[in-house]
Amino acid sequence: MKESEYNKLLEFVYKGGGFIPNNSAAFEMAQNCGIGEIITLQEVTARDLKFHQCYFLLLNYIYGILPRKFQESVPVNKFYYFIKHLKGEYEVIFEFKDGTKLVEYESIAFGRMSQKTFQEYVKNQLPYIYENIIGLFYTGDHYSMMIDSIEKEFEKFLSKLN
Repeated sequence: MKESEYNKLLEFVYKGGGFIPNNSAAFEMAQNCGIGEIITLQEVTARDLKFHQCYFLLLNYIYGILPRKFQESVPVNKFYYFIKHLKGEYEVIFEFKDGTKLVEYESIAFGRMSQKTFQEYVKNQLPYIYENIIGLFYTGDHYSMMIDSIEKEFEKFLSKLN
């Protein structure tokens, strides 16, 4: 989720008898609703947002250290899907006669994770990224330096979760 998308989130506070707008976006939406109008919301926890932001900041960091040739082939906003596809984390929905496949990528349920589960999830993702992406471009000491750099960034992002 981009920073601009975070700013569009509608925050409400439960005050016993109902929900009260808690930010300007929520207040503006409430003012545009008619009395008795039904609004359907999807719950997003603060934990979900923190984990989501941490994970994608880490992916953006990794993307940023990849060679320009890779970056020209895979746009930054598609890097997440690139990893999902490479790992096979998708379900084939339909296969066309020419062999082309329509796929649906598995979702990460950050909101259902504890911090420990989140850390384990990312720790399980990183070795694959190291071997199958970083390892395509870097070897030896440079490879080790890249991994150390990523690990340090991950620890820095984790420290911001507390």
